[in-house]
Amino acid sequence: MTRLRLAGAALLAAVALLAASCVSVTNPEGWAPPVLDGTSLYLTTDHGHVSRTTLADDGRSAAARWTFPDKDIKADDKIRPNAAYGPPILADGRVYYATYEAGVFALDAETGRPAWPDEGKTNAGNIRGNIAGGLAYANGILFFGTTEGRLYGWNASNGAPAQGWETPLVFDSGIWATPVAIGGTLYVATMNGEVHAIRISDRSPAWPEPFKATGAIADLVALDDARIFVPSINRHVYLLDAATGQVLTDFRARDWVWTAPALQGNRLYFGDFGGNVYGLDISTSPATELWPPASTEGHRVKAAPVIVDDVLIVADRGPVVTFIDANTGEVLNRVPIDGAGTVRANPLAANGGAYILTTNARLFFANPQNRSVVEVPVTGVKR
Repeated sequence: MTRLRLAGAALLAAVALLAASCVSVTNPEGWAPPVLDGTSLYLTTDHGHVSRTTLADDGRSAAARWTFPDKDIKADDKIRPNAAYGPPILADGRVYYATYEAGVFALDAETGRPAWPDEGKTNAGNIRGNIAGGLAYANGILFFGTTEGRLYGWNASNGAPAQGWETPLVFDSGIWATPVAIGGTLYVATMNGEVHAIRISDRSPAWPEPFKATGAIADLVALDDARIFVPSINRHVYLLDAATGQVLTDFRARDWVWTAPALQGNRLYFGDFGGNVYGLDISTSPATELWPPASTEGHRVKAAPVIVDDVLIVADRGPVVTFIDANTGEVLNRVPIDGAGTVRANPLAANGGAYILTTNARLFFANPQNRSVVEVPVTGVKR
């Protein structure tokens, strides 16, 4: 197994050099995006801890109800998530979330205590490799991949392997992208540049053959039930037909692309590692550019853009928040976020703007109306 020291910028640079099927991260930071359910905002903070917070009426402050693992509960002492890369999934009155090193947890949404595994336990020993992506939920099953190319399917009810998934499905390269479930099909991307379509019922291929790119694929997004967004480190972005795997668009960006997009109707927006932001019209095949790429002045874009009221909000690795006219590509304003780490987690569109979580676990709100960014104080989080 190739062990790459992927800290900070090295994490991003090393992906292009992947030459082995098994990859791990020796200094993970995590970049799980926030999730909103009513007034409850779920945040993944330091070292893969997850907190349920309650937003104030104006959405400009929050207070924690619980944190897991909880430093004040003895049973949690030895649970070390280290990082989390995918958003929590809210279903069945539970919070399901995958951690890089401690496995997968089902937490009671009200109390934050584990439904499974048992108190003080992890299920990391049942997993080969680490989890560098998030969870997909379909048919009562949680699916996730690992850095050693294993795809698991566990019952959401009890954390046991689902019927037909008693053993993981094995790929010849690591899985960093969160799997995507559409209907009865699961889509899985690997770091050797393949996308596989797998029938959940019997694990058979749903496409005649996998899609293959020439660069690693570390992200994967369903645009709708018919199209899949596939960014690659080879500077290409592909739109695939979900039913057949046929390439609908092959768009070459100016630099590496490792991000999710923003979608409004048939307009698609995303950024690259060179700080370029693109707008595509995907009503035709192939897609066409809406305007020449906008610029974040060289700051890498890992986080997905957010579009609110025809304003594109882009939080980059600077970190700087750039407001862009989604119709013309004109840069409207840039707001640096000083001393906050960087931004890799996808922002959350809510309350007329975007919530932005940094790698230092600080929360900000970007307002497209006045193109400003303010910090959202979060109290009571147990770090």
